Amino acid sequence: MTRENDDGPRRLKSVKQAFDMIEYLRTDGPATLSDVAQALDMPMSTAHIHLATLVDSGYVVKSDGKYQCSLLFLRTGGELRDEMPLFQAAKNEVDDLQEKLGEIANLATIENGYMVQLYKSENAESIDDNAPLGDHFYMHTTATGKSMLAHLPQEEREDILERRGLPRSTEGTIDDHEELMADLETIRERGYSINRGEHFGGVCAAAVPIMSKNHSVLGAISLSGPISRMSDERIEDEIAPELFDKKNIIELKLKQY
Repeated sequence: MTRENDDGPRRLKSVKQAFDMIEYLRTDGPATLSDVAQALDMPMSTAHIHLATLVDSGYVVKSDGKYQCSLLFLRTGGELRDEMPLFQAAKNEVDDLQEKLGEIANLATIENGYMVQLYKSENAESIDDNAPLGDHFYMHTTATGKSMLAHLPQEEREDILERRGLPRSTEGTIDDHEELMADLETIRERGYSINRGEHFGGVCAAAVPIMSKNHSVLGAISLSGPISRMSDERIEDEIAPELFDKKNIIELKLKQY
């Protein structure tokens, strides 16, 4: 075992190394043993032991001398998502939102200070950032993230912003604290958030939060598409009313859980 400092909690170095390896294979795999050892700055023998153990567990597979994450991660993530009351209550409504308005409809939640994309419903004409399900984003860069931030208790909101900061994804990202606070106040007043190219250039989204019966933030739904099809007038007259309608339905469904 190793300590981060004299007063910090104990950590298992070997566990951290295994997850560092999984993260490397997720982003850079498939990779050879030497690739992994070099990337993580560890002896070949140590890397081999970790990889062999991960292969035995089924979470890493080896083919033609290269290692990559296995589809067991898909099963694990899929089971976790499918068992969430938020997903069960929202999936059909998100699909219906997409069918009615023809743009991508999204479902997101909060985890560890990030916005996590749980589900998206799209068609052949859909245009977005092609982010994979389960991806984690800085909350201030997305419409769903901002809609959730706006309705969090102040202490929790400030804790997230302090831990995660305000990095920019595009030139349009709000990276000033006072400007973001003003935007969140506007979101609370009108009930929905707007993101115009703040996360992915050329893409606009509008979102509303999903709240529990105790008024805590559970997630958010959004509609996203190219800026050319997402005018302020369309958002106010067509998209926002549909988002509010779906929000009400989802929140009513959640009261059953």
